[in-house]
Amino acid sequence: MPLVAVADEVGGFDVVIEAAGDAQVMLDTLALLRRNGVACLLGVDGHPRKVSLDARVLGVDTILQNRAVLGSVNAHARDWEAAVSRLGQSRARWGDALDAFVGLRVAVDRFEEAFEFRGVKATLQFGDG
Repeated sequence: MPLVAVADEVGGFDVVIEAAGDAQVMLDTLALLRRNGVACLLGVDGHPRKVSLDARVLGVDTILQNRAVLGSVNAHARDWEAAVSRLGQSRARWGDALDAFVGLRVAVDRFEEAFEFRGVKATLQFGDG
């Protein structure tokens, strides 16, 4: 069954992770998302070719349904450590200002609360973090 048919059957996906490395597949992920869905592109396609997308998916669905696309690459452990350090520096400099960006923090075993949260952002905490 084509992915678009599966998406239509279930009302779209909250998250699509693309790792095929095909630019057309990357674009097609937008049409698979439901409202507030996120497509994470992991594949890389450097081939010089044209790909196509239904204009309504980009010009209407992606905007009005708040669909997001992001790319990701693997980072070295030192990059993650630097990010954690900089967050600590931000807390030292601006106090609790960062807390305003996250409306709910729950332990990973309480993930259902995070998915039900309707505020600005919910996060899962792993360990004591």
